[in-house]
Amino acid sequence: MEKNSLLSKSLINSATSFFYNLFRYALLIGVSYVAIFPMIKMLSASLTIAEDYYAGVSEYIPPRPTFINYKNVQSYFDFFKCVKVTLIITLSCTLVSVFVCSLVGYGLGRYKFKGSNLVYAAVLFTIIMPIQTAQIPLTYYYRWFDFFSIGKLIGLITGETLTVNLLPNLGRFLVPAMFGVGLKAGIFIFLFRQFFAGMPKDLEEAAKLDGCSPFKIYWKVMIPNIIPVLVTVILLSIIYYWNDTLVTGMSNLKMGSTLMIEVEKLIVLREGRDEISEMTKQVEYYSIMMLAILPMVVAYIFGQRFFVECMDRSGSKG
Repeated sequence: MEKNSLLSKSLINSATSFFYNLFRYALLIGVSYVAIFPMIKMLSASLTIAEDYYAGVSEYIPPRPTFINYKNVQSYFDFFKCVKVTLIITLSCTLVSVFVCSLVGYGLGRYKFKGSNLVYAAVLFTIIMPIQTAQIPLTYYYRWFDFFSIGKLIGLITGETLTVNLLPNLGRFLVPAMFGVGLKAGIFIFLFRQFFAGMPKDLEEAAKLDGCSPFKIYWKVMIPNIIPVLVTVILLSIIYYWNDTLVTGMSNLKMGSTLMIEVEKLIVLREGRDEISEMTKQVEYYSIMMLAILPMVVAYIFGQRFFVECMDRSGSKG
């Protein structure tokens, strides 16, 4: 009787475990499908002839795969020029922003000073405050940038306030990044702060005994131990700057337009062409979108391992 009872419990446990795993995997597959469905749709449509696409021959596998849509869009969409401008902005701002945010995160995570909690609260406030609310003041400030009121002091002597117009220049991206208030900088500081706060104090104390300065401890000891969050922040920063249209759209850049700004302009694909059918317009739009997001997909594939590890560790006590 006891053996039958144990066997029943074992069968119940096995059945419970089986259905639990089945539900978990079904949920995971369902959520994954919802997430990647737009990518599958865009890729399939971009490789499909317009007539086949609207005839509904196949929704996921093109019956006659072709790259003609990608070739056609090059006649009115200068992809490589836009990518060049976007890369300059993205890479330069990412390097500056990651360095500055890691320094701020290191200071907040490892040092306790008067007002540190207030500074950290201000950082958190920048996360919850949408940049759209400051778009008009930022546009005005970048248009008449006075070097943080230094220009006004010079104006007291010369009679004219010294200002420069940052709107058409790379400076409107670099200046905020240099002071830790670039795109999503609050999130980056928060992630760095969490990692630095969770680092063992023994590492820092050993470095001090060896005669390391605070900056040397940060650069030689701490940075090599936070590779997951470093790669994650670099990846996120690249994505944010690559996809930005708000700050980029404040005015026309002298160096040219960015990729996503041009994509927004070409939602209705009529620029540079006299006539274009509705069918062709749609599939060519899909091909442009695939070109725009492909670099970010590649970047995520190479950095997703560090991203997962960072998200797992960023909730550690600190």
